[in-house]
Amino acid sequence: METTTGVVQRKSFWQVYRERGYFFREAAMLTILIGFGMHLYRVIFGDELALQYAVTTTTDHILLVPMTYAAVTGIMTRHRMQFANKPLKIATTVAIAYIALSVPLHLYFSVWRGDVAPFIQFFPMWFSYLLLFPVYPMFLTMFWRVRYKH
Repeated sequence: METTTGVVQRKSFWQVYRERGYFFREAAMLTILIGFGMHLYRVIFGDELALQYAVTTTTDHILLVPMTYAAVTGIMTRHRMQFANKPLKIATTVAIAYIALSVPLHLYFSVWRGDVAPFIQFFPMWFSYLLLFPVYPMFLTMFWRVRYKH
């Protein structure tokens, strides 16, 4: 008996890595989820406890790793992303810009100054509410829907 299908070729890791946008989506979603957790902790427990336990220079350094990676890969792969409509394209671009512009801010406060307290206290509590409810869920939804041209 003959088969009509050809031999299935397995893609190399590098092919998958490139086709999936260098795993931008995963890095961006991880960044937003970590930020969501930090802002949620701040809203629930207040600035004092958040700065003592959740929003420290160490956690900010940890956040910087996927954030920087997402910023670089987001900028690199933006031109290969497929969008269902113009508003989604604009919103995704804004989300990438938000992550990219956050990198120098976090670097300045957590690495150069070594203290994230002024950074947190500069932004009022309503800013955390704004990020937690409309902004971060929207970003997560958009990043989940990112697809690439092949």
